[in-house]
Amino acid sequence: MRNVVAQAKRIWQQFSHDPRTVVMFIIVPILVLWLFDAMLGTTAPDPKLALVDCPAPLVTALSETADVSEVSLSEAEIQLANREIDAIVTLDGKTLVVEVEGTNASTTARTLAAIQSGLKTMAAGQQGSLPELEVTYLHGSSKWTSFDYLGPVFIGIFIFIFVFITAGMSLVTERTGGTMERLLVTPIKSWQLVAGYCLGFGVVTIVQAGIVLWATISLIGFPNEGNIALVILTTFSLAMVSMTLGLLVSGLARTAFQVIQLMLLLVIPQVLLSGIFDLTNAPAWMGVLSLCFPIRHGADALRGVMLRGADLSQIGGSLAILWGFIIAFFVLASLSFKARRTR
Repeated sequence: MRNVVAQAKRIWQQFSHDPRTVVMFIIVPILVLWLFDAMLGTTAPDPKLALVDCPAPLVTALSETADVSEVSLSEAEIQLANREIDAIVTLDGKTLVVEVEGTNASTTARTLAAIQSGLKTMAAGQQGSLPELEVTYLHGSSKWTSFDYLGPVFIGIFIFIFVFITAGMSLVTERTGGTMERLLVTPIKSWQLVAGYCLGFGVVTIVQAGIVLWATISLIGFPNEGNIALVILTTFSLAMVSMTLGLLVSGLARTAFQVIQLMLLLVIPQVLLSGIFDLTNAPAWMGVLSLCFPIRHGADALRGVMLRGADLSQIGGSLAILWGFIIAFFVLASLSFKARRTR
């Protein structure tokens, strides 16, 4: 029993000498639970409908179940393409034509349910029959599921996490084995060292991205409405962000455990704000914060290409932001290795 207590005391002393670990144990769970509460503690937003040349009784009825606006057809089409609304509603004789955005099956179901509820209210008030409902899709189809909408986000998240761990752990392993110290005393410059890691991991990442995308599209069945080369480019860009961030973290961390600690602090909040959860009714600061994270921009670009068939001009802004992160993390990682060399 004495040996058991002695071993336990040794563990406690290790924690007492590493206050950062103790802080991580307390701060990270609280931060994650707080984010969950802020995101999941809100109700789903009312569907946004654009009504085109609809009679007043229909407008009144739908206003009770959705957020409606009366606009021209051309303006409604622009709003739907920009995802500012969830559906366009027009009345063609006795047929109510509803064109939904279509990429998010949950939003589509909630939108159609709100419209049907409004129609029932109108029919009850006028004691008439319900108009026939015709549903068309701007993107996707009625066969798409909620997982299809989340699929591109999961692709980005998994590649980001795995590349981060691989890059971070590889450098820690080299440091433990003494390889890193031997490299740092050679004439190689810090930026050349980081660039070499990026080139080596970059080739592996391209192969990984190609295999993962082939499996998710061909075997799992994720939809892809766009150019597969753009999907690979976006995935590779997101992986390069993760790689340079992993190199930066590994330059700051001394042990593998510290890499995991920093991953929990730097990656988990990004995952929660990447687009898995609807932030429409969440606090405004959460939407702003999510735009400061690379995973969000990568996920938006993947959704744009895979679900909406976006071209390079439409996702160019997201790609530019990702490569801005890559350059920033590359520079910081080079400086961290330079500082380690001078110590």
